[in-house]
Amino acid sequence: MQEAPYAFGSTFAREVKLAEKHWRNAVVQRTRFVAEVGGVVAGTVGAGPGEFTSSAALTALWVAPRHRDQGVGSALIEAVVAWAADQGFSQVLLWVTEVNLDAERLYVHHGFARTGRVSVVRPGEPAIENEMSRPIEPASM
Repeated sequence: MQEAPYAFGSTFAREVKLAEKHWRNAVVQRTRFVAEVGGVVAGTVGAGPGEFTSSAALTALWVAPRHRDQGVGSALIEAVVAWAADQGFSQVLLWVTEVNLDAERLYVHHGFARTGRVSVVRPGEPAIENEMSRPIEPASM
């Protein structure tokens, strides 16, 4: 959040004040994927049920600056899509801030497209985010 504040719907100042109980709940409410390169965390992403019955949500994708453009983000996105297919979801939804063009290009590369839904990133600020969706086929049995 400090390195790329434009990419998040909250702020570091807000998040750092949250109690440990909040963070423990956050870990168990979503499936988490971590990418490592040489034993070092290179990126993370969250996945869980979306706001619609048949949708999964891809949340909080982050790749360390020194590991960007090396396939880490792609691997994390595909891990979420595979997880969603295994869970029987028919689509993956995500939100991307309008100024995070590199992330949006990455999502488009992986089959996501804007849905037309927009939202304010943080109340009281002018920035918006765009919803994106990717249809998926359920995993074969």
